[in-house]
Amino acid sequence: MTKIVGKCLGIEIEINPDREVVLCDGLEFPWDWKPEDGYFLVKIEDGLICIGYVDENHQLNIEFRGTDPETLTKEILRRDFLNKAHTAYIAAEIILAHHCLTTGTEYVQR
Repeated sequence: MTKIVGKCLGIEIEINPDREVVLCDGLEFPWDWKPEDGYFLVKIEDGLICIGYVDENHQLNIEFRGTDPETLTKEILRRDFLNKAHTAYIAAEIILAHHCLTTGTEYVQR
């Protein structure tokens, strides 16, 4: 078994040669969304990533602002109004917006 030293904890990690390896490129997943779930609008404004949550009545009642993708994502998740598919989507959008913010390129929500 191969061993490496993990960067996070600085401990030796064994890599099982018989581990399951999942190739994810090309996988498709159904979009599990209903209008009552609400949706997000993402933009960059004044040097901040702005994420508005729009409810089933099409009212934007909460907006998250910041520059750190991790804290933005964790605060949105803390609110517990997302399913797994929507969580993955909004996290990817936040990372894309952060990349555009740091490189000065235009951000367009997918």
